[in-house]
Amino acid sequence: MQTMDIMKELAAFKEMIDRELATVLDEAIAEMKKKDRFTASVLTYFKKTVLNGGKRLRPMFLYYGYRAAGGKDRAAILRAAASIELVHAFMLMHDDLVDRDDLRHGMKTVHARYHTIARRLFPKKDAQHFSFSLALVLGDFVYALGNRILFSAPFPPQRVVRALKRLQEIVALTWVGETQDVYMEYRGKASEKDILAMYENKTARYTFEGPLQLGAILAGAPDSFLKKISTAALPLGIAFQIYDDILGIFGSEKEIGKPVGSDVREGKITLLITRARKNANHAQRRLINDLLGKENLSGEDLERFRSILVSTGALSDVKSVAQHHIRQGKQHLARMQLPQEAREFLLGVADYLAARTM
Repeated sequence: MQTMDIMKELAAFKEMIDRELATVLDEAIAEMKKKDRFTASVLTYFKKTVLNGGKRLRPMFLYYGYRAAGGKDRAAILRAAASIELVHAFMLMHDDLVDRDDLRHGMKTVHARYHTIARRLFPKKDAQHFSFSLALVLGDFVYALGNRILFSAPFPPQRVVRALKRLQEIVALTWVGETQDVYMEYRGKASEKDILAMYENKTARYTFEGPLQLGAILAGAPDSFLKKISTAALPLGIAFQIYDDILGIFGSEKEIGKPVGSDVREGKITLLITRARKNANHAQRRLINDLLGKENLSGEDLERFRSILVSTGALSDVKSVAQHHIRQGKQHLARMQLPQEAREFLLGVADYLAARTM
């Protein structure tokens, strides 16, 4: 499967999942209007943000994990796949608070929107606390909604319970990765080994391995199949995060849905940053340290930062690391006995990652 086929498949799948999400959220909004109008309005704004963008990778992996394990009920798995996107949205809402990001998918985040509203409605009160509190509790509700969809999925009860257990494990591991990320940021440094471990917990298990395994579980796959899926998914997930870090600095706001360079402003410690420090001379290393975490980072500052990442060879180095992980993932996929549809999709995703220009 070529890259363009994957892009078409992603676009087509996004339409299907967005219809499921819209239905689920409309039902929740209608239910909420009977209880509290303001809460319903917050949920309505959330619906707009979640449907405004996003690739729907996680529900797509859940779907193809189900197909890879021999699952046949397309309607049932599409409904179940919406659950992981809502869990993803819950994590993003909390992640935006941690990172203090005001944009997501080109729209104001929930906390940014309600900060503005609170300043107008409650000028003598703490608007930031109000907005952060709102985003936290809305995230909790969306997480519960995602669990509810999976809990009520039309599959044998033992499979549903097993999938719910795995989902909680995925969320717990992501929390470990988030904690590692926050600690590294405040510490200001980390080894490449520690960063790769954080990528595995925060992204690879949550974006690739977890959804694929959830789908396979709902199809009734044994643990031995889940382990094989894991060996292919984890290296691909790490490669995905490496490229995501690169896009965060070298991409565009349209591509990432938030201001470019926000990772630099926040002082994120990524593989790219660690490799640049390792390769840099004294003057370059000093400039990296001066610009990393600079809140009022200018466009000129960002260009200087990019220049160092290129001139030190850090950018080409981490691309090579990503390509190595992609090759690993493809080798494991090649050894698995999979239905043709699932094999073509997963190999196509790997080829798509390998062909990214950023």
